[in-house]
Amino acid sequence: MEEEIEKLEIKVSYLESQCDELNNVIIDQEKTITLLEKRIESLEKKVADLIEVSGEARPNRRPPHY
Repeated sequence: MEEEIEKLEIKVSYLESQCDELNNVIIDQEKTITLLEKRIESLEKKVADLIEVSGEARPNRRPPHY
């Protein structure tokens, strides 16, 4: 009986460690997502500013070298 309890305690300890590691991964991913969302927002603003300056969206044309 003692051996079974010890095995269960080891498993619980391992699972707690895994949960902590996964939580840290999630925290890092949230930071990355937030940073990427800010970059996308910045790029969208730059594109909107460029469209405003040019007066209209640039048409899709083939470059002259085709």
